[in-house]
Amino acid sequence: MLKTRQSTNSANQIAEKLGITMNLTNMNLSNMNLAKSLKSALAILLLVSTGPLFAEVTSVEITHRETLSDEASDFTYEAVYGVLHFSLDPADPANAAITDIRYAPVNSQGLVEFSADFKMLVPPASIANGGLLYNVNNRGRSTVPPEISLQHPLSAMGFTYLVTGWINELQPREDRLRLHAPIVGSPQNPITGEVRYEVNVGEAANGVNIATDGHLAYEPTAAGLQNARVNQRLYQDDPRIPIESSQFSLDVEPELENNQAFITLNLDGGFQPGYIYELVYEAKNPVLAGAGMAAIRDMVSLIRFGGDNEDQLDQLNLPAIGNAVAWGNSQSGRLLRQYMYDGFNADLEGRKVFDGMIPVIAGSGYGMFNNRFAMPTRTNGQHSNHLFPNDLFPFTYGESTDPFTGRSDSILGKSRATNTVPKVMHIQTSNEYWLRGGSLPHTNPQGTLDAVLPEEVRFYTIGGSQHGSGSGQPEPANSGQLPRNPNMWTPFEDSLIVAMYNWVANDEQPPASRYPKIADGTLVPSHTERGINRDAWNRLSGVNHPAAIYVPAYVDYGDRWEDQRIVDRHPTSASQYYRPLVPAVNTDNNDFATSTVLPPLTQVPLGTFIPWNLRAVASGAEKSLARLSGGYIPFSANTATAVQSRDPRNSIAALYASYDDYLEKYEAATDKLIEEGYLLPGFKQVIMNIANSNGSVFE
Repeated sequence: MLKTRQSTNSANQIAEKLGITMNLTNMNLSNMNLAKSLKSALAILLLVSTGPLFAEVTSVEITHRETLSDEASDFTYEAVYGVLHFSLDPADPANAAITDIRYAPVNSQGLVEFSADFKMLVPPASIANGGLLYNVNNRGRSTVPPEISLQHPLSAMGFTYLVTGWINELQPREDRLRLHAPIVGSPQNPITGEVRYEVNVGEAANGVNIATDGHLAYEPTAAGLQNARVNQRLYQDDPRIPIESSQFSLDVEPELENNQAFITLNLDGGFQPGYIYELVYEAKNPVLAGAGMAAIRDMVSLIRFGGDNEDQLDQLNLPAIGNAVAWGNSQSGRLLRQYMYDGFNADLEGRKVFDGMIPVIAGSGYGMFNNRFAMPTRTNGQHSNHLFPNDLFPFTYGESTDPFTGRSDSILGKSRATNTVPKVMHIQTSNEYWLRGGSLPHTNPQGTLDAVLPEEVRFYTIGGSQHGSGSGQPEPANSGQLPRNPNMWTPFEDSLIVAMYNWVANDEQPPASRYPKIADGTLVPSHTERGINRDAWNRLSGVNHPAAIYVPAYVDYGDRWEDQRIVDRHPTSASQYYRPLVPAVNTDNNDFATSTVLPPLTQVPLGTFIPWNLRAVASGAEKSLARLSGGYIPFSANTATAVQSRDPRNSIAALYASYDDYLEKYEAATDKLIEEGYLLPGFKQVIMNIANSNGSVFE
């Protein structure tokens, strides 16, 4: 169904231009009806000739259903899978934020068509609570609480769950939710531009997918294939060494179910572990990547507010929805920051789409989600992918000023201008401070002052943790020099999701923000002119520490980047940097419970829970930080052993009189986190099970 936003005032204006006066005040009924008919006719004329047309969800196609059940539960969930079909009006100002929409192909009605895979988990009426939880999938995959278990504490609360595909570059695979976006440009006038990919491997290889495993890339032009350039270096700051064109080749394979290609870079002699290989070539046929955010906006809006095609929702058997909250982890959390910054939280009628949004472990970044030649999976890091346009100013939810341009801006600026500001919970671990510039969302860009959080924003730093939640049990080292950090933090994330819902639906205040600050000395530089800062890390014998952290840079992507999101210049170096900081640690190198939401496993520790790790020697570039990984170093059993190994940290015997003493302190820390609102009571047993399995440490 096509609609118009023009009001009857616009019809009056057209009538006036035609020399017709429409004064209804003094007309008799007959003349009034005539005037109304004329006004209606003019409104139709306006719709056909001058009004912007826009559509939302045009149809919902269901491919299959299944019932989630559990003998221990007295309720079930229905899981519904399918494809959502959309259309967009390129002339509608509400769609102007979608990069390159004016170059997208249109149908006979002048609308851009695309689709996205989806799944919904629908609760029975007996438990439905009126809340919609939208999960931003990560690289096409998502598992929401009822899929984990109907015994999960959130399952019985009765939320409705929605997940939609938003990434076009994914290869088709089972259970992957994908965006099906059109190519912008045309076969007669294809859009071209230079693209840059970085490739690195953890073990020797001869051929590598340039877009990473399971992902697709942009097809080279004939000139791009012939003139492609490749260079290599071991570390970011090393000189780039060109590789002769005769020593590498590109294999381009079309993907039948996608409009992007599978591209393999082959190198004579193979790829060496740790090295960064940079590929640059002219590509063609970028896709309408920003349609992924439009799909989120339009589907959630239809569910919440209805519309001309709301009958399409009947087949989903949805309960009435009163409030909507979105959350997403890592890449998906960065998408939510982009979604807010680009103004997508206002729907086509200017209504607020999400009441609450929760970026989780997003660090300081956005992503290449809504630019020409978008690469949604590309993530900047300390070792690789350093200068891609991901971690950009503004970093903060409140207004700040870029020291390099003088520009003032904020993530919530567009939402504030349209009165669609959501409540926000920014949740991250201490790992993001070392590897993803995590302090910048709550300081000024210079790292000299704490930022003021808007009243709609809460900030939670989960201490002693790495980017991905662990099982609670230490595991051997793999990609890093140290064993991986085992801290389990997802129960705290899930608990805060519920706190967010209660905040937006019931006006219940969430727990207070808890994160390290410059003002009280709990947020500090990682390094000084003498090396590692003792406030951030106390040196340990036999343990290598980072020489640097990830530092986002200000670089120039060309004249069209700011206004059009087009990269005309691929920078190879930077001279201007923002200043991220890291949480201060205690003498055992653990985070503080007063400046982070500290899980009991670290509050009542049996070792040091490190937010960083260094790359394993076998992976190459062992001086660089391991990608998004943390580390773990157990305490010595007693003081004598600690002294013998020159370990200055506490020993287990010095901290706990017995295993029972350890359990008592651990449970007290758990109960306090529940009392403070950071942990739901339903997760207590999961957290306690970790301590209950540690008895062997005291034998």
